[in-house]
This record gives sequence, structure tokens and C-alpha cells, in this order.
Amino acid sequence: MTAREISAFDEMFNMIFDVVTEQKLNTANSQRTLAPTAGVGKSRMPEMNDLAYRLRQHSKKVKWTSEADEELDRKREEMDLCDTDQQLLDWAMREVFNESQRYEEAARRAVSSTPPDPDTSQPLHLQPPSYPHLTATLMRTFRDKYADPYLALSIFDHARHLSIASYVFGCTTPAYNELIETRWRCFRDLRGVCDALEEMRVNGVEMDTKTRGLAEMVRRQVGERNLWEEETSLGSGEVWTMVQRIEKLTAREGSKRHTQQGKRWTPNSEVWQSNALRKESKDGWEFGRWGDEQGRLSEARS
Repeated sequence: MTAREISAFDEMFNMIFDVVTEQKLNTANSQRTLAPTAGVGKSRMPEMNDLAYRLRQHSKKVKWTSEADEELDRKREEMDLCDTDQQLLDWAMREVFNESQRYEEAARRAVSSTPPDPDTSQPLHLQPPSYPHLTATLMRTFRDKYADPYLALSIFDHARHLSIASYVFGCTTPAYNELIETRWRCFRDLRGVCDALEEMRVNGVEMDTKTRGLAEMVRRQVGERNLWEEETSLGSGEVWTMVQRIEKLTAREGSKRHTQQGKRWTPNSEVWQSNALRKESKDGWEFGRWGDEQGRLSEARS
């Protein structure tokens, strides 16, 4: 671990501890029992959203290695060996979420160790590199293989509230895609889809092709009136308001188009029109005399 990495992660942990401490104070003052990380997500606290956004910007810089790829393949094979949803849930708590906590504790100890070794180039990970991929795979497996969408949603919720680092590094684009697909396919929860997209935008989670494809599917199916007349209690006005919101949230940020600016109009701009309408005696051409001219050309050639 380099000195620069130590300094960066030390700053991150200070941010985390400051926010958690402030949340505890607010909780004590309001006499409410609330977990320190219960506000992670689309939080009402601006500083929490800012923290998640800044940490997420760092998470994008984590490099994927061949060792991480092998680890992900190994754990996916272990998932396939689970025969029941209960076995898979027990495995997930042990091999995914407990490991998430172990990584965070190890990183915290490494940051607080004195003196740090500036010559060490070993990277420091707040979370396992495979964590976001396993979170998304667990959600998809519980929903599709075991037909338990409630448990799929619980996996996302558990990763979100396990810790700030778990939410930032675990609930990334693939997990949000599974969240959106589960809310829509299994529950026709249009408001839930809209909230998930809003949360992605607020916390700096990038939307990929699958995200926009899911949003397009939602918009298309909302247009099928029979479906909504039978399965929704929302008013039509509220439905279309949310659809418009989804369109805005998933719209690509277009780059500045370099359009050619038109020339300013001047009297000389239409000179070509007057020249075209001017009768020239030298050319011998007149409107309505095309056939005659063709005849003269034929006679000249003969």
C-alpha cells in the first residue's frame, strides 16, 4: 500500500466515521432507534448522498485482475452447488456478506496502522472486487431459479444497509438493474422503478445499455392499457407523470452538437433568385419551348 493510497483511504474512513457519528447524534436527539446506515441510499441527508457519490467515484477506479476473475468463477460454482434457496442464503451470508465485513475491517486496520509502509504497492480494497457481481447474481438467482422475488429484493436491501462501503461498492449498476427488473417483472411496481432510477442518478451510479433497455420495456408495457386497467391502482395522470420522469432519468447526456451557424441574411442573399428569373436573349431558352429546342438540335445534328 503506497503512502498516497493510505492517505486517500484514511480520508474516506474519516468521512464515514463523521457521517455515522452525526447520524447517531441526530438519532439520540430525536429519540428514535435507527441503524447508523439506515439512511444510505436516497438519503434525506445531503452529506450522506455526497459521501456515497464521492466513494462511488473512487470505486470506479478499482482495477479488475485475473485473480479477481478466478475468485468470481470459483464462487459462482459454489453458488451452483447449492440445492435449495436456504442453502444459497446461508452461503451468501457466510461467503459474501461476512466477507464484505472482513474486508472493511481489514482495510480499517491497515489505514490506522502506524507507521504505514510507503514502499508497499499492495492495493487496499474496501470490498472484494467480486462483491458487486455476486450481489447481482444472487438477486437474479433467487428471482429466476427459486421464484422468490422478495428474497431478491432483500439481498439488495441487506447489501445497502450492511455498511456504507457495502452500499457503494456492492449496489452498483448490475445490482440496480436486477432491482429494477425484479420490481417491474414481479410486482409491476412503477413507482419502485422510478425511485430506483432516481437513486442511481442521485448517487452517481452509471446507467448502462441494460438499464435503458429495462426503462424502455417499462415504458412500452405501461402503454398497454389493458395491463394497467387490471393491475394498477394509480391514476392515469400519476402513471404518465412517472413515465415522463423515467424518460428524463434515462436520457443520455448528449454532447454539444457542433452545428453550422447560418449566415446572416442580407439583400445579396437572394441575388441568385433574381438572376435565375432574368430573361437572357443569348441562351435561346424559354419556358414551354423545350420541344422546339429539341427539334432545332435534331435538325442541326442532321
